[in-house]
Amino acid sequence: MNPFSWLRGLWLLRYPELVHDLGERRFHLNAVSRIRSLAADCRIDNDIRLIGFDPARITLQDSVSVCAGTVLAFGDQHNGFGRIDIGRKTWIGEYNNLRAGGGDILIGSDCLISQFCTLVASNHGTARDKTIQQQTPRTDHSGIRLGNDVWLGAGVTVTPGVTIGNGAVIGAGAVVTKDIPPYEIWAGVPAQKIGERQ
Repeated sequence: MNPFSWLRGLWLLRYPELVHDLGERRFHLNAVSRIRSLAADCRIDNDIRLIGFDPARITLQDSVSVCAGTVLAFGDQHNGFGRIDIGRKTWIGEYNNLRAGGGDILIGSDCLISQFCTLVASNHGTARDKTIQQQTPRTDHSGIRLGNDVWLGAGVTVTPGVTIGNGAVIGAGAVVTKDIPPYEIWAGVPAQKIGERQ
């Protein structure tokens, strides 16, 4: 190891914002390590984003992959907390957005969640007497459930209250606003049936 590198590192510690960022990064890496310990052979990238994380709010089965840039948001005091459960051998690609505040997100086994997908488990209320930000999530229409062997193409959005059946395929860019039966292929905005797996 180059002694000048070590000295340069010490010299950089004179910046309080750098020391703060290093502390935050260490705290984050500890949380990622706790997630990895939940299941055998899971692959969780160091560069996921955690919001409202608590180990009791996540369940991973064996061989789950969560790639870089993915947000796992479990909620907050105002909107309530939810769970994220991910089944065996499910792959969650880069830059996905899983938001379980106000409801649970349950993903089955052997699923493929492509890049830039958004799964939001609840919506705010829309009453006129309060601003949107002041309203708590609706409880009559919350949670998301994906069966086993589901494939979400890149950029899919799944809205609260939706169940997607086993083996369903959702085309890239689709917005899923209602339940999808097993083994059907849906695409579009809003998503509509375009075929079935053979």
